[in-house]
Amino acid sequence: MMTKDLFENPSLEASLEDLKVVYRVLVVHGSEHPELAENAFVTSLDRLLRAQARVEGVDTTDDREWSAWLAGEEAPDEPEGTLLN
Repeated sequence: MMTKDLFENPSLEASLEDLKVVYRVLVVHGSEHPELAENAFVTSLDRLLRAQARVEGVDTTDDREWSAWLAGEEAPDEPEGTLLN
């Protein structure tokens, strides 16, 4: 009987919402775990989520929009103001 090396070809199943939750938790606790800064999983997860967000029209360089998307919320609107001529 052959045994499969799970680390040779890992297969993880997760929804987009699950991945967002994992990412948010990792980011919140990142300062407590500096080893996460260069972690390949975290880097890949960041790239994957940012690519998906861009496909959905999210400006990932806008922290408010990116955070809202990660939280499953609508991006906050700019505060209403007066247009100056």
